[in-house]
Amino acid sequence: MLAKLAAKDNPQTMLGVFEQRWTPEPAPKAVAGDALWVALEGVRDPGNLGTIIRTADAVGAGGVMLIGTCCDPYSHEAVRASMGSIFNVPLARVSLERFLGWAATWRGDRVGTHLEAREDFRAVRYRLPALLVMGSEGPGLSPAIAQACSRLVKIPMAGRLDSLNLAVATALMLYEMRRESLAL
Repeated sequence: MLAKLAAKDNPQTMLGVFEQRWTPEPAPKAVAGDALWVALEGVRDPGNLGTIIRTADAVGAGGVMLIGTCCDPYSHEAVRASMGSIFNVPLARVSLERFLGWAATWRGDRVGTHLEAREDFRAVRYRLPALLVMGSEGPGLSPAIAQACSRLVKIPMAGRLDSLNLAVATALMLYEMRRESLAL
């Protein structure tokens, strides 16, 4: 019976039930000066979402915002991929329209990755508080979200493909944006 509930072949001997926690988007003027938030548009893969939540936790991000239609961060795949970070990282859900109005009041950088960007993500000095905006796995940022960014950057690649896995690209960006504050 526990194997069916846990959706695993070798389940643990414990099972927990937790209430989903959602937070409103932060008031931009109340956000700490060194804050870093992640906004994700149209994420479809729960494994990617869980991994991004885990990475946001690892760099001390303030939270993750889900823009528009996204997969469920509380699905068992996302929860498993978050490795418990789902309990540490505030999650907010917003519509595209609400995000665009909210983002216009953000007082630091609104950084998006884009295939047509001219700036190398490693050469930028990010202005905190910062909002990292990442698009969905296939199409990337929508034109409206890209236009709402104060800066578009690119992760250079030497191979033949034109994009990275969303969770990998988000991790690269978060660690670069936190480079100066993450010390051993």
